[in-house]
Amino acid sequence: MGNYSKEVFRKILHSVAIALFIVWLYIYDDWKTSVSYFVIAAVIVCPLLFLASKIPGMTSFFNARKQGEFSLSYLVFVIMYTVVATICWGLIGERMLVLACVLAWGPGDAAAALIGKKYGKHKIGRKKTKSLEGTMAMFIFSLLGVLIALCFYGKYPLPWVLFISLLTAIVTAITELKVLSGFDTFFCPVAAMAVLVPFELMFRYLNM
Repeated sequence: MGNYSKEVFRKILHSVAIALFIVWLYIYDDWKTSVSYFVIAAVIVCPLLFLASKIPGMTSFFNARKQGEFSLSYLVFVIMYTVVATICWGLIGERMLVLACVLAWGPGDAAAALIGKKYGKHKIGRKKTKSLEGTMAMFIFSLLGVLIALCFYGKYPLPWVLFISLLTAIVTAITELKVLSGFDTFFCPVAAMAVLVPFELMFRYLNM
């Protein structure tokens, strides 16, 4: 399997994980239950993923960049979900904002990797490991992800939706460009939250 085919396979797994997460987000009506079970699942799954990575050939079969990558990625995702769900769903009381934060990162991250590796000719970033083309893909798909979430949310007027989505996409694209070593899984949704939560609170204040 060629390098690009491996990346496609990785991002298919990535997309499946995001889809399963969205299902999980709406299984439980209480944020504490959702987060608690997610953490419990991580306590069980993370060690199993790490042990599985020790099996000869398993790392290359799933196209992991290094041994234990998936267990670490899952752990980072669980930490991100715990933080974002606690603030957006628990403190603010808006589960849809959790979805918006994740969609600000998930589709864009996959698009950035695939388009950047295929068409990325203008290298940018601190270590020149990312490309302008990939960052633009991150911005566009992040914008679409947030737009979809906020339109489905149906709470904000259209000008707010467009402005908030645009600002969130800019922030997450810059964050994805700056963050290395796969920790964009945490920092991109948290960066999106740093935009979405203040706007939600501002909207409530203006409509009191």
